[in-house]
Amino acid sequence: MLRQRIVSLIVLLAVVLCLGLAVRFVPDLQWLVDREQALRQAVETAPLLSWILGLAVYILLSLVPGTAGKSVVCGWLFGLWPAVLMVNIGLTATAVLSFLLARFVFAKFVLRGWHDKMRILNGWFQREGAFALLALRMVHAPFTVVNYCAGATRIPLRTFWWTTHLGILPGTLVFTFAGTRIPSLKEVVLLGPWALLDGPLLAALGFTAAVPFVVRL
Repeated sequence: MLRQRIVSLIVLLAVVLCLGLAVRFVPDLQWLVDREQALRQAVETAPLLSWILGLAVYILLSLVPGTAGKSVVCGWLFGLWPAVLMVNIGLTATAVLSFLLARFVFAKFVLRGWHDKMRILNGWFQREGAFALLALRMVHAPFTVVNYCAGATRIPLRTFWWTTHLGILPGTLVFTFAGTRIPSLKEVVLLGPWALLDGPLLAALGFTAAVPFVVRL
């Protein structure tokens, strides 16, 4: 799990760096800079409406497993605290919806398909209760799997809700902060791809990879 997180961060950095190089050295991609400026202008002109639309898009994307990097994009576009609020509400809403679907619609399929995982989780939940859910969130356990498995157990919805809110907060803060440190495409054009080599950005991404290991300890 930690190895997958590190690989994801490396891929994200590589994509951002390649985009910076492309914008810098390929003139035809100047239109990307213009589109980004128009998007930022729209957010500044109607911040509340843009935030609500962003939240709706975030929730829809979160329902699709494997769509990583959304928190970084939110931080890049909306700034730290609006992005933290958006990501926390969006992920929690998605988690609760998945939890309810598992409890009232797909419980039999979950119990049958993830029999071994459910046996382990049920025993852990009975012993540790809310702490088990909180720990799973903080070590970045597979988001969708936790949602559906928890829904198929006897964990109360209220407990699931608050542990999700609290457990995803450290990772949300780090990822959205990393997004705020990514320069605009206009800055990359002016300063070159070296503008992407930002110390706090690299430190934040490194800290994200280390958080699950620290929580395990």
